[in-house]
Amino acid sequence: MKLRSTTGAGAVARSATAPGRRLVLFLAGLLALLAALEGLVRWNAPLFAAASHRALAKAAMLEQHPRVDILFLGTSRTQDGVSPDLVTRTLEEAASKPGKLVGFNAAFPGSSLDALASLARRFAGRPGLRVLAIELSQPQLGNEPAPWEISEQPPATLEDRLERGLSAKVCLVRYRSAFLPDNLGRLPALLVFGPSLSGWETLGSDQVASWLGHKEAPATGFDPARWQPALFKPGAPAQTLETEADKQATRLAEIAGYYRAKGVRVVFFIPPLMRAFAPAPERNTLKPLFAEVARRSGCEVWDYASLDLPAGLFHDPSHLGREGRAHFSRALAMQMAGLLDPK
Repeated sequence: MKLRSTTGAGAVARSATAPGRRLVLFLAGLLALLAALEGLVRWNAPLFAAASHRALAKAAMLEQHPRVDILFLGTSRTQDGVSPDLVTRTLEEAASKPGKLVGFNAAFPGSSLDALASLARRFAGRPGLRVLAIELSQPQLGNEPAPWEISEQPPATLEDRLERGLSAKVCLVRYRSAFLPDNLGRLPALLVFGPSLSGWETLGSDQVASWLGHKEAPATGFDPARWQPALFKPGAPAQTLETEADKQATRLAEIAGYYRAKGVRVVFFIPPLMRAFAPAPERNTLKPLFAEVARRSGCEVWDYASLDLPAGLFHDPSHLGREGRAHFSRALAMQMAGLLDPK
């Protein structure tokens, strides 16, 4: 009887400690996972910091490219509508002295004049940058700035002080905004695919394709005559602008001047719009502004918004689709060829 009682008591004791062992193993595994994740974030801190904002993410991707010859800036209209790889391939094919060119599309949804000015300080001094193409559009002019530099406020509560202390020591806490749903999708492009991307790839399938070395198909049935932009040249007569437009023209000229002082050729362009798109101030009320930007900046403005293009080239009234991107990229390359000629 005693033997049975002892054996039964041992079995009960072992069964009682099993949940405790499982809990210890779970906690140990969780701590190991957190430690590994902390190490990953600490090792790639600049990239996790960049995931918090579209502009910073594009800037961080650009910086993974040691050399960029041609850079595009603008809103989602440019992000969706310009393939730097197709632009540079067209330029290489047409060059009398072929040479490898590298382009990057640093446009992002919500871009604004403030963003252009801030990024100029970061991009203008890049070695090897030869040409900068800046989008002119109603969104680019009218978007409100979305600041990515948050001013430090003194901690007001115990929770604020704890958060400040943890952020100073734990990277997972400091860069926790990278794990928010809106930002999490940027991490694969920053951590894995970045050096292979040219900036227009926003879908995971496109990023994987570029990473694997797949090239976009060039434009089919391209008609050069259909893609001749209206030109605003630096010698255009002075325009009388409303107060806000006058300020915008001055800021754009200053941004262009910042790059030109570094030896970069600058051009402005107005992306194509579907003929049915309305209202479209790019086709009427903004034209005096475009002319004045050309005059004040000393840079040409290429107007593609006034062209009558097939609706099938567009994803929606103001954004080009895949085939439209191929056609517009070729058109930009043809217009850009003169900027790369030695002077």
